[in-house]
Amino acid sequence: MDNVLVENELSFSTATRISLEVDQLSVLAANNTPIVHEISMRVPSGSIMAIVGGSGSGKTTLLNVLASKMSRNLKNTGSFRFVPESSEHSEEITTAYLTQQDILAPKLTCRETLQYASDLKLRCSKHERRKLVEELIAELGLRDCATTLVGDSRHPGLSGGEKRRLSIGVQMISNPSLLFLDEPTTGLDAYSAFLVIKTLRKLSHKGGRTFIMSIHQPRADILFLLDQVCIMSKGQSVFCDKVAHMVPYFKQLGYEVPPHVNPADYFIDLCSVDSRSPQLMLETQTRLDELVKNWKMKQDDFRPLNGLELPPAVPRMPSVSFWRQVHVLTKRKLRLSLRDYATCIAVLLEPVIIGVITGWIFYRPDGTSLKGLRTMTSALYSAGALQGYLFLLFEIYRLCDQDIKVYDRERSEGCVSPLSFLASQRLANFVIVDFPVPFLFSIITYFMYGLSVNPKSYFVYLSVVLLIHQSSVSFAMLSVAISRDFSQASLVGNLNYTLQSMACGFFVNAKSMPVYVRWTKYITYLWYSFGALMSNQFTDFACDTVEEGGCLGNMILHTFGFPRHWRTVPIIIVFCWTIAYYLCAVIILYLKKTDIGLAKRVKSKKKIEKEDPSMEVDVESYPLQTGASNEQGITIELCGIELKARKKQFVSSRLAKENGQKTINILNNINAIFQPNALNAIMGPSGSGKSTLLNLLSGKLRSTIFASFETSGSILYNDTEVIQEVFKSICSFVPQDDDHLLPQLTVRETLAFAADLRLHHLRPKERSCKVDELIIELGLKHCENTLVGSELVKGISGGEKRRVSMGTHLLTDPPILLLDEPTSGLDSFTSFKILEVLSNISKKPGKTVILTIHQPRAEVFQQLGNILLLAKGGRVAFNGSPREMIGYFSQLGFECPPLTNVADYFLDLISVNTQNDTNEFNSRERVESLLRNWKQEGQEFTKRSTESSEKDRYGVFEFEEWTRSKASFGVAYQVCVRRQFLTITRNMQSLGARLAQIPGVGIILALYYAPIKHDYASITNRLGLIQQSTALYYTGMLTNLACYPGERNYFYQEYDDNVYGVTPFYLGYMTLELPMAAFASSLYAIFTVLVCGLNRSAGNFFVTMYCSLIISTCGEALGIITNTLFTTPGFVVNVVSIVLTIGCVMSGLMSLQMSRVLKGFNYLSPLNYTSMILINYAFPVDMQLSCNDGGRNPDGSCMLSSGGDVLESYGLKTDTQKYLGIIICVWFIYRFIAYLTLRAKLEWIRW
Repeated sequence: MDNVLVENELSFSTATRISLEVDQLSVLAANNTPIVHEISMRVPSGSIMAIVGGSGSGKTTLLNVLASKMSRNLKNTGSFRFVPESSEHSEEITTAYLTQQDILAPKLTCRETLQYASDLKLRCSKHERRKLVEELIAELGLRDCATTLVGDSRHPGLSGGEKRRLSIGVQMISNPSLLFLDEPTTGLDAYSAFLVIKTLRKLSHKGGRTFIMSIHQPRADILFLLDQVCIMSKGQSVFCDKVAHMVPYFKQLGYEVPPHVNPADYFIDLCSVDSRSPQLMLETQTRLDELVKNWKMKQDDFRPLNGLELPPAVPRMPSVSFWRQVHVLTKRKLRLSLRDYATCIAVLLEPVIIGVITGWIFYRPDGTSLKGLRTMTSALYSAGALQGYLFLLFEIYRLCDQDIKVYDRERSEGCVSPLSFLASQRLANFVIVDFPVPFLFSIITYFMYGLSVNPKSYFVYLSVVLLIHQSSVSFAMLSVAISRDFSQASLVGNLNYTLQSMACGFFVNAKSMPVYVRWTKYITYLWYSFGALMSNQFTDFACDTVEEGGCLGNMILHTFGFPRHWRTVPIIIVFCWTIAYYLCAVIILYLKKTDIGLAKRVKSKKKIEKEDPSMEVDVESYPLQTGASNEQGITIELCGIELKARKKQFVSSRLAKENGQKTINILNNINAIFQPNALNAIMGPSGSGKSTLLNLLSGKLRSTIFASFETSGSILYNDTEVIQEVFKSICSFVPQDDDHLLPQLTVRETLAFAADLRLHHLRPKERSCKVDELIIELGLKHCENTLVGSELVKGISGGEKRRVSMGTHLLTDPPILLLDEPTSGLDSFTSFKILEVLSNISKKPGKTVILTIHQPRAEVFQQLGNILLLAKGGRVAFNGSPREMIGYFSQLGFECPPLTNVADYFLDLISVNTQNDTNEFNSRERVESLLRNWKQEGQEFTKRSTESSEKDRYGVFEFEEWTRSKASFGVAYQVCVRRQFLTITRNMQSLGARLAQIPGVGIILALYYAPIKHDYASITNRLGLIQQSTALYYTGMLTNLACYPGERNYFYQEYDDNVYGVTPFYLGYMTLELPMAAFASSLYAIFTVLVCGLNRSAGNFFVTMYCSLIISTCGEALGIITNTLFTTPGFVVNVVSIVLTIGCVMSGLMSLQMSRVLKGFNYLSPLNYTSMILINYAFPVDMQLSCNDGGRNPDGSCMLSSGGDVLESYGLKTDTQKYLGIIICVWFIYRFIAYLTLRAKLEWIRW
């Protein structure tokens, strides 16, 4: 291996030096519980300080407080200050902060991301900025992927390690005097982590910069690159001084680092509390208390740093001028929009499709009949409200999914202001979206609706549609400013739309609204826009005489309460509302900051018995029991495995050509053996195909519409190829992320429910003992009654979530256990304990354990039974035991130096250094030589691969002794019901969606309609009230969005593990859904029938309850279908909203002159049946109507004097008894389709 690396020189100017002094700093939670306790440190300028410790030690909290990013529910005592070494340039001191999460624009390349970051943070010339970007790309090892798109989960681009290095570059580009880094090496392989810290050391020592970072697992050579280290445990400091003083200090206390052991790992283990048994917890806690006490006595002797007599400085964030921000952000937004060609095309097609469909629905109605006038009025309403609502939802989705995340990061960095962000959004979108969309919609619908053919009327129509679009976009920005979460932001948008539709004057007559809500029409832009469209069309329309009263259009305007020629004023007011929404959004963006709350502990229902010392579990001598019936185990052999990914490009682009070929080789001729009763590890740098190989082994690698995979070679299990269904029943796969865990369950409940399903053959008491044993073995006793938590509600730590995920799979005691990065993001102590558990499991009879791992500790490396070492590109560098590995590389002249982690050394050997051409050439030559040598050594594997094709294919009977059976329907059903009941009752958002949304619609309707009279205006009010009941279709979909995705994700994991099938999950979900929907529908009926006065009869009450139940649950069925087909919530909402909106418009009460083809489609919609039923019950034949407020014939008689007359005139008379029977059949069809969709996704098509 190269002893000397060629160093790059960076063009950074020298930073203003700044030191940090911390005295007795404590951080307290809201209930005064200490999170960080009396920390003191002195960090001189030009040095690197690392805060290390186990999970939950307070590292990130301390870092956030020092970076002035403390949560609002925390408070601190003590002091910390930043002191410049010189007063000359103290105003130039800048700071930056690297978060744990990589928030990057997915449609930008690596180089473009850094270029835009430099444009927003540096004030030097463009040439200097570009030069610095190229140097930083080389320094961070990103040259190979400089033109690769960042990508996301749907369109993969950079690897996790490459994204992490890019995030570091985004912060370093500003040349800060002080840089805080939260876990900068998370997700990086050992060599990349070493190079990153080496770069930081060079910048600190040469440029005088100060770096303060938290870090989980620093390898030995990284540790000694640091200047200072602060070791924390349970919020207290155990050591906080120079790295050079660390080993002697602990040696003085009697703790000497053993040879060939990483000092960081050793000291973190020393300071961690082992909670796997009461005895271990007591011993380790006592040791920790003693260490804390010793350090407290030591730090009392500290003195302030020399030269800190100057007053403290306040570091600022790097930034450029407002106009520069607008220019850069606009240019970036344009590039992102045009590069996302699929969204761009969809945005422009949407107004065309919706315009054509609504134009067909309302196609040129007869302007002289009641049916025609009602249809024309409905068309004008849909022109104002329909397109605006759909784009409101789309804009909320787009902002939440992409733009607002990057804005929040850049805003926290101080390089972007809310006003510049908003201005750039509107400037960039105007040419692509904000003008073309309203124009396309207006030009299609205006002529298909058959509106007045004159230029002035059309331009008024276009102006109104354009301003409604702008109002919707501005309110979308306001909704996202209120909440970054899509479900909550869309709820704000939907509440706004509900107010707009209720107060606009279409559904409920503005003149007859109750006085306490009549004022709301003045605060709704839709009332002004609807009035402008009505006045534009109906002023002096269909006149019999020259007098004003002889015009049918003027009578319509009078009935709705709009003046004639009312165009200019409402257009100006709508424009003012648009500006007002933008101003509110900017103010909220300036003031509002996102925050994370703490999860509560849940009181355990399990009886606490008195402790009996004889019953204590000694985890070292009593590991988990095994239930495997076969002691032989399964040997897995890979013979000539190759994998290619073929990206499907529907639209060719210049960038796609720059990024290389469409076919990518991921795995290249892999021959390897994984043995039973040993811990098998797949190791390699980022991009070597470790996780891909594991997914291939587990059968989870599936082609999509964007990419397909081509595989060749054979995977043999005990020299036998088996079908995928058999392998699923003998294998458990633990994924890298833990997002599927239900945040509303505690640790114990999660494992208990998993035990009920996976260990259904055991008695309840035995299952409970198994769960207790597992909780202790995994070190989860201290948090067994704590909620798992989520992004918004903090629960257990990342390491604890990792162990819970493992625990659910260990319950089944599978013959084959696959784990993808089980130690990723964990501290060294937790990682070691997890791998210790896995090592114990692998030694049991009949066990085959395979895992991927980035940075194994020295102790762990020696415990590995078999290692597959992969180089970048999925090529094998070695396969064998650790002992064989050391001997093999020694023969090639690569002897591991003393005091060096052997695993880190070998990973460095097969890693390519791309910092500069010299380093890249030398390292690439070394790697290619190693790969060629192993290819010659592994000749015997290729012979086996050619013979494997001749082997027979065996079915389930050959592996019956290893297979596990699914839980029975009864067991799975009752567990699903109990688990879902707990999650929904603990989640107020889900419970509110289930019980409050439907009655909430009823309350709003009652506010605007109660009491409904029996005059001419009440006809349109009754029609409007029944039409508004179709909104329950949306309510059902939104309820599903709040409740279903979490349960779905958890079920997918259990289905993949062959625990139970689709039927018990689906019926369990319906068991809780239907009673809650029925209760909510009964409350809705109370408000609409009894409060509003809509024919107060028992028959109408129960019919309304029945119909509202059908509508809402059919909406939920559509939600299940789309949430099963697509996993992105925002995309689901936009797709379903288009379908539901068209269904509502076609319900039969808005367009009364639809074509026969559209009426045929209408028979598939439940809204057609429920609307006809409800309208017939709302206008009973014997109901009498007055006409004092309008609607008289020339002879003075009423045009419509009874309910029967209304039904006959509008053509709404139907056989309600027949329709009541049909809708239950339609409901069953919707539910059955949802069930088939779920089965098709998982069992038949498997996409």
